[in-house]
Amino acid sequence: MKKNKKSNVILIILICLMILYIINSTLITKHILIYTKLFLEKLFPASFLFFTFSSLLIEYNIIEKISKTLKINGANFYVVAMSLISGFPSGSKYTKDLLEKNLITEKSANYLIKFTHFPNPIFILGPVSLLFPNKTYALKILVCIIIANFIIAITTYQKEKSTLPLQRKENISFAKILPKAVISSIKTIIIIYGTSVFFYLIITIINHYIKLPIKEYILMNGFFDLTNGTFLTSLITNPTTRALYIIFFFCFGGISVHMQTKSIIADTKIKYKNFLIARIFQTIIASILFLLTTNW
Repeated sequence: MKKNKKSNVILIILICLMILYIINSTLITKHILIYTKLFLEKLFPASFLFFTFSSLLIEYNIIEKISKTLKINGANFYVVAMSLISGFPSGSKYTKDLLEKNLITEKSANYLIKFTHFPNPIFILGPVSLLFPNKTYALKILVCIIIANFIIAITTYQKEKSTLPLQRKENISFAKILPKAVISSIKTIIIIYGTSVFFYLIITIINHYIKLPIKEYILMNGFFDLTNGTFLTSLITNPTTRALYIIFFFCFGGISVHMQTKSIIADTKIKYKNFLIARIFQTIIASILFLLTTNW
């Protein structure tokens, strides 16, 4: 019964959105093109590169080499390291890839999904840093987000009784692997683009019809699309308050990132609940760390 009510509510919302999109077709078309241009110029190049290389590295036994060279859990190290430099939702993408290739267990996958939610450091230290009087704020935001994730990793760690044996692959044809890596990357990027533009259009319609106070307006935009919300924080005069808004947007992820993650881990035994709860705690921990290291 509850599922039927939920389906009916979603159906009504979708019909209302479709009607509003038709009424405001010029506005909607304009913003689709704006977002598509932004996505192709800023997000697609790095995402495609990292996702493709990740698939290739895994196929060429990078996990085994890390494990033998550093004497650590190569799979966990790989997901964390790649997520740190790729930005979200790469953590869920890499975790799913390793789980499907039987390089990590279900337990490890549900552990990794909790703390591999990292923003792209280049984005934080580049465009985001321009929102502040100096780059110290951006650096502090990035460090607090990373430390918050590591605190979650430490406090939720449970040693596994056994791990999966590494399956070494020999005589791999690069000509066969490259197309598969490209297709896998494109599929993930389509999910990211589709969900992002879907929720971006929702907030576009909301902004068109409802005039909210500045802070509520920024929160609403960031909740649906964290990138848009982040740059709107320029309307906030206090840099500390501005930083806390940005920490919330990046730690929680915005509804579009949550939908991307749910789509990526669909049909696996990775539980979305683990991701959601961890994002709440990450937001709280990162905010507290930032306030403790900031003079009001």
